[in-house]
Amino acid sequence: MNLTGEQLSEVEEMAGLFFSVEDIADNLELDEFSLEEIQSDMQLKRGDFYKAYRRGWLCSQVKLRKQIEKAAENGSNPAQQMMLNFQKSTQ
Repeated sequence: MNLTGEQLSEVEEMAGLFFSVEDIADNLELDEFSLEEIQSDMQLKRGDFYKAYRRGWLCSQVKLRKQIEKAAENGSNPAQQMMLNFQKSTQ
């Protein structure tokens, strides 16, 4: 599937706000065939849509975790627990 640079930027931005693949495809007004192709690419972890989606999602995830880390350093017990859960989930 060929998406324009503008569309890929929109994918990245919306993924960074944690919208679903389907919501992003709807926003881009993609047809059902294109959505099926995107879903296949997402499962196979390939293609420009997948890369833009992951880039947006991960950038926002990093920002979010940094904020949680700051809260944990400031003594927030829930934030400390979240950091421990992040640690455990990656071991």
